[in-house]
Amino acid sequence: MKKTALVTGVSRGIGNAIAKKLIADGYFVHGTYNTGKKEAEELKSEAKEIEIHQVDFKDRKQTQELIEKLKQIKFDAIVNNAGVFQLEKFDKYDLKIWDSTFEVSLNAILIICLGLQNNINKGGAIVNIASTDGMTGSFGGMAYSASKAALINLTKSLGNNFGPKGIRVNAIAPGWVNTDMDTEVVGDAPELTPLGRNGKPEEIAEVASFLLSGKASFTNGATFVIDGGYTNVDPIMKKEADLEQ
Repeated sequence: MKKTALVTGVSRGIGNAIAKKLIADGYFVHGTYNTGKKEAEELKSEAKEIEIHQVDFKDRKQTQELIEKLKQIKFDAIVNNAGVFQLEKFDKYDLKIWDSTFEVSLNAILIICLGLQNNINKGGAIVNIASTDGMTGSFGGMAYSASKAALINLTKSLGNNFGPKGIRVNAIAPGWVNTDMDTEVVGDAPELTPLGRNGKPEEIAEVASFLLSGKASFTNGATFVIDGGYTNVDPIMKKEADLEQ
């Protein structure tokens, strides 16, 4: 019997790659998008084994309407990938950015997991897409970093509560991955990454596929850092070492 997955944010980047990988793995995917209608429709045209749903997770009513729409479906996998990033100005901070970021990147994930908790088959799994930004302080992206830090913790709590039901919950914290969310400075990241490059969305998709599979059957509440070693590096220590060369 074909397995069924829900993947949020499938129109671009990591979510798009995950949707394609799960379809290749034999899943039928229910995918969400917000503004990327053209890209989502192209994915549906290309992949076939996918149904797309337009949802703006900043609007809680739309999140709840999605859950009602999916109430008759049994899922084997849920991938909470949809997120939002906006640069902030600390001296003129707009709390609307904070609120909308948390609504998309944290609250909607909890609401989906709670709303569909009885729709997940025993042996199923949930993967949350966090970020290495959630493991360090930020400057102009405090809302994004804080929401991802909270998501890492929420993943542990969800793992505690879903575990007795035979459902595993894990997170992936990508480092610098080349997607359409890139800012101008992303190209500088390889200089501090031991592997000497940024990641590819497909590399994150491979990890998601593994975590959803039986190969990760005893993995629960964990966050997997996939960053090419970027967070291993202290910039000053690297400069000291470079000076000795």
